[in-house]
Amino acid sequence: MARLRDLKRRMVSVKNTAKITRTMELIATAKAKVCQDRVQRALPYFHALAEIAGQARRAAGEDGQVAHPLLEQRAVKRVAILVVVGNRGLCGGYNSNCLRMMRDHRARLLAEGKEVRVFASGKKALGWMRFQKIPAEGGYTQFDDKPPYAEVEKVADHLIGLFTAGEVDRVDVVYTHYFSAGRQAPVTETMLPIEVASAEAAKAPAAGKPAAAEAKAGKAVTFTIEPDPKTILDALFPMQAKLHLYRVYLESSTSEQIARRIAMKNASDNAVDVGKSLRMAYNRARQSQITKEILEVLGGAEALA
Repeated sequence: MARLRDLKRRMVSVKNTAKITRTMELIATAKAKVCQDRVQRALPYFHALAEIAGQARRAAGEDGQVAHPLLEQRAVKRVAILVVVGNRGLCGGYNSNCLRMMRDHRARLLAEGKEVRVFASGKKALGWMRFQKIPAEGGYTQFDDKPPYAEVEKVADHLIGLFTAGEVDRVDVVYTHYFSAGRQAPVTETMLPIEVASAEAAKAPAAGKPAAAEAKAGKAVTFTIEPDPKTILDALFPMQAKLHLYRVYLESSTSEQIARRIAMKNASDNAVDVGKSLRMAYNRARQSQITKEILEVLGGAEALA
């Protein structure tokens, strides 16, 4: 009887766990859809800003060569790394893959003789870095499933301040990039200095067809720069850096929800498989007990006959 009770208790426990993981899967699915919509709605704005900045650079000087603090290419001696992960777990390898990439990137920079400062976004990053004995100079744990731009702007202002003050020569961001609904992967990007080539290339995905085809279709846009290119660029470049970081947070939150949905679906499927195995074991044990009781009754009847 003890074995049957244990099996029944385990079956109830697995069934309850499956209900929880199934619920979490549905919640993560709904949140992932909301996050995907936010990314899609924001992309045209990012591409338009990159196009406007490119036009202003070309208007400011020959070949778009513009002197601006956020474009300054220096000899890299000090690097700031911002790693962006989640505040919660139960999302498979989402957090650990990103943190391991940050650790390896930091190790390479240290091997090259560079000074590295690490800033962590997410409670999981702070806990993991304490365990790995990696010093963190700042922790940002205020971000949830919908990172607000105002909070991202504070983080960006801090990093921009470090770069313009000369405390760091480069700012790298390690996060999980959202390629598509079926593919997300941790990547390392340079946030500062702003790379002109990459900013120009950012316009290509939004266009969806070659520039020549756009010009032929009459969709090429020429902007009027007022009051002057320098004033416009002084406003655009900080905004471009902030929007870069905002895109990072949007893609990270989307990737986290997708990873949690997949992890909870796998957990639900495993719970169903375990429940079936326990049900079979319970039925075998019950049948064995019934058979034993029948034999005992028959044996007693024969003894009394």
